Amino acid sequence: MSDLGARAAKVWKSARFRIVFWAALTGVLLGVTGAALPLEDVLVNGRTWLRMHPSNGEIVMVLQDGKTLEELEVLDVTRADDALVIRNLQGAGVKRVFIDRFLNDHEKDQGRAQFLEALKAFPNRVFLGAMPAKDGPRGNYAAAMPSRAFLENAQPVSLLALEHPFNLSTSFPFASNSRIGVIPSMAAKIAGVSRSTERVFRPDYAIDYTTFPTVSYVDVLKGRFDPATIRGKDVIIAPSAEVYHDLHTLPAQGYAPGAFFHAIAAETLKEGVPLELGWLPAFLVVLGVILTGLGRGRVLDVYRFSGLVAVLIVAPLALDHFRMQVDIVPAIAMAAVAVFRMRNLDRVEVAGETNSGSGLPSVQVLRKYDAVSSRILVALQIRNYGAIIGSFAEHVEGQVANEIVRRIRISDSEVTVYHEGGMFMWLSTIRSTFDLFENLEGLHRIVQNGIQVGGLDIDLSFNCGIDSEFDRPVSSRVASAMQSAEEAVRNDELVYKFDSRKHEAQWEISLLTQLDRAIDNGEVWVAYQPKLDVGSNRVTGAEALVRWTHPERGPISPDKFIRIAEEFHRIERITRFVIDDAVRSAVELRRHGFDMTMSVNISAQLLRNPGLPGMIAEILATYGLPADRLILEITETDRLDRSSRTFQMLQKLVQSGIHLSIDDFGTGNATIDYLRYLPATEVKIDKVFIQAMEGNKEDLLLVQSIIEMAHSQDRTVVAEGVETQAALEILRAMQCDAIQGYYVSRPVPFRDLLTQIVGRESRQTG
Repeated sequence: MSDLGARAAKVWKSARFRIVFWAALTGVLLGVTGAALPLEDVLVNGRTWLRMHPSNGEIVMVLQDGKTLEELEVLDVTRADDALVIRNLQGAGVKRVFIDRFLNDHEKDQGRAQFLEALKAFPNRVFLGAMPAKDGPRGNYAAAMPSRAFLENAQPVSLLALEHPFNLSTSFPFASNSRIGVIPSMAAKIAGVSRSTERVFRPDYAIDYTTFPTVSYVDVLKGRFDPATIRGKDVIIAPSAEVYHDLHTLPAQGYAPGAFFHAIAAETLKEGVPLELGWLPAFLVVLGVILTGLGRGRVLDVYRFSGLVAVLIVAPLALDHFRMQVDIVPAIAMAAVAVFRMRNLDRVEVAGETNSGSGLPSVQVLRKYDAVSSRILVALQIRNYGAIIGSFAEHVEGQVANEIVRRIRISDSEVTVYHEGGMFMWLSTIRSTFDLFENLEGLHRIVQNGIQVGGLDIDLSFNCGIDSEFDRPVSSRVASAMQSAEEAVRNDELVYKFDSRKHEAQWEISLLTQLDRAIDNGEVWVAYQPKLDVGSNRVTGAEALVRWTHPERGPISPDKFIRIAEEFHRIERITRFVIDDAVRSAVELRRHGFDMTMSVNISAQLLRNPGLPGMIAEILATYGLPADRLILEITETDRLDRSSRTFQMLQKLVQSGIHLSIDDFGTGNATIDYLRYLPATEVKIDKVFIQAMEGNKEDLLLVQSIIEMAHSQDRTVVAEGVETQAALEILRAMQCDAIQGYYVSRPVPFRDLLTQIVGRESRQTG
């Protein structure tokens, strides 16, 4: 969990990753909340205007227009008028009649009776407008249903429309719930389309409403129309005069009677149900483009952004032709945020990559240069640079730096010089170290003559450090070259060449001087890796492993500092520290009711120390731990011999009750001879074989042979490096006694080990 957190923290430190995160979050929020809908409607309306085309003429509009009211000298038509119009339309051979009005007349006048007769004469071919109850973010509507008497021979259709914010567009449901059941929308009924009540669609408002065939209501009423123009077609009877207050903003077309919305919606569905892809496809495409750029070290530049926006605007135009509707604003917003923040980051990085005093590229550029280079890296340190610059009342750093650079380029003309304080660095074009030394000596003679700035002569002196380790990236060579320049200053040498071997040797020697202090102040500590008994599935022991967390270098590999400690005969202090901690931890486990063994690695070098048994006995006595609870693992740093003092030491340790374990069996010196004559009770199979056996038959057979051979000599077998359930099951089938590895637990501090054991026991008993 801590490793995962560390990796996440490392990723989050990347400014470019954070740009992608915030840009993507912006797009997601706009898409999920619908906040981008108004701008989306503006873009859709723009495409609608470009795609404007005429109606197919299959729907005829019979309009109760101003002409109708003026000629009839009324403010509204009657049911008797509607009855006659329906009869005339029926006589002309219309397919169906849809009335875009709410007809709920309760008075029993002659007109109502005539209307009922007309419906009866044209059964289930007349559809009356209804408005189901609607409560939602786009408005509240009371239920308005046709009279029950009318519905005996007619059917209701929903006139519900969902207006978008700012009236920029209108969507329609395929059907609506009402107190009499599910009612299809007028558009869905005309088109013969059936969908769930939750589904809505955006009509294709590119259909020009002025091209729908239109007849005045009064002309149909008085028989003044050509029946051929409406025969076999669906007719919508609807109000259009201003007194009806049914004029609305039709996207990309201006004001139009509400009936044309239904007509356009119906024609849209007749051509094919629109496929609404939503905002996610465009969002994912743009996110993919941004992530591709991230992999190349750049999120999104202005040119790619412009091209991307152009594609996002043009592609939906083509998709609209195939009735595929895609929302692009969240994707554009995400790209815009990425570009804006990337430009800001570029400005910050440019500022950070340029030395503000001299105007030269900053050394920070080299620190970010992760590629390798076959050029020698030079670091030139000007002595008393700050004092020289500070001696002038006016700002002259740029002039001083440029004079230095001009002299550097006398014999190394094509180099870029990087500047930080009194340090000037460059990747030299001179390939030979010898030639470079001569070049720097010549440069020193030139600089010794002084430079002139602001009419004053300035005496300069410098020292250089060079790094020629071409196998390392430039970013890691910067510190080496700078450190070498500082070393040259301390030793009063003109040039100091970085030598990693010498540097490493110095570091290793310094480790020895720090080791005792590191143990005392807690930098050196003990981690514990539990051993799991395969048969009982319980933790029966743990191995104590030494760790060193250096305050500057971080974790130091045990292989490194143990090797150095052995080489310089300092292993005893570490071993005493580990055994002491392991024994104390074993006693603490016993206090909690867990009688377990503790294993400690013992160097073969230390086995030649006659004081080892006494040291161990003293520690065991101090804490009161039985000797058989301690297991010493014999490491592979030396070859053991039965006639040696080492073998005699092992016999003495066993006689005191301590158990021995053959570590890393199967590799190096830990071979069959060890198994034959060492007085060990345990054999640990090296993790190399365990981790390879799942895919390698030879390693599988080798592991099985080791287990059988060890069991034949009454040795307990522990498999190291077990990381999977599959490996455990294989070892269980081979009758391996115990396992150790990341499948059980990685090495952890003692408190974490105790928590694990308690938790595992609770689950076992529960």
